[in-house]
Amino acid sequence: MPDTHRTTRYSDVCGGTDEFKRILTEEPLVAESQAGRETLESLLEDGMYMLHRMSGRLGEYEAFREEVRHLLATLDAVVPPDMPEAEREASHIRQAVARSDTGLDARTLIHQAEEVRQVANDMEGALRRHQEGAIVLARAYATLRGQRGWPDGLSTEKIDPTLGTDIPAWIPKAWLPPVPHAERIVNQLTSGRASLLSEIELDSYPVGPQGREPIVQFEDGGVMPLRVVRWDEAVQNFHPLGQQPHPRGLKYRPRDAGPDAQPA
Repeated sequence: MPDTHRTTRYSDVCGGTDEFKRILTEEPLVAESQAGRETLESLLEDGMYMLHRMSGRLGEYEAFREEVRHLLATLDAVVPPDMPEAEREASHIRQAVARSDTGLDARTLIHQAEEVRQVANDMEGALRRHQEGAIVLARAYATLRGQRGWPDGLSTEKIDPTLGTDIPAWIPKAWLPPVPHAERIVNQLTSGRASLLSEIELDSYPVGPQGREPIVQFEDGGVMPLRVVRWDEAVQNFHPLGQQPHPRGLKYRPRDAGPDAQPA
């Protein structure tokens, strides 16, 4: 099993894989050294750690899917109210009360009115069961979403591009990195591309030099304290403060990029 509280050098597996390939390709002597081998192993473990975290999240989505499947089966079993029957009985009543040349048959009219009421009772029951199902689904969705800033239109909070006071309350402004990195990570958080670990998850992490602090998990599995998150334009990726990625990292994004690649 991977570490439960690892800080990764990148926000995703691709960034670490690019650096892994770059070292082997551009710095073969470094790669052969003890320090180089440790770096390669660390990049591998970063990737496996992120994979395990993504796998755990996938399990949450799969559980949600099964809950939805069960809910749909329950709602499919709801018998639809017989609206045509109500329409027929209502039509009979209209015809009877509209005729002035005959008397009203009270017994028949009462029976027909009760048939209409029965359909209304069935309708109320069907509406109630579907409402209950919608509430169950909403709660399941809320649990799955957590405090993530998904672009689902449910949040009324405004995001100020200048990182002013309108940053959502669930983002701890005091722990944000400096601009322009702050704007990048706020966009990731509010778009659902990253989330803050819950209080329960934070309990598994040791207290850092700044005390208990918010930790970001990117949707691609990377994990790093919010205050040290940095964005690198050269490789279009996030990394922790003090671990600047190599500017040629993206060169190794293609699958066949490496020492055996054919020259263009």
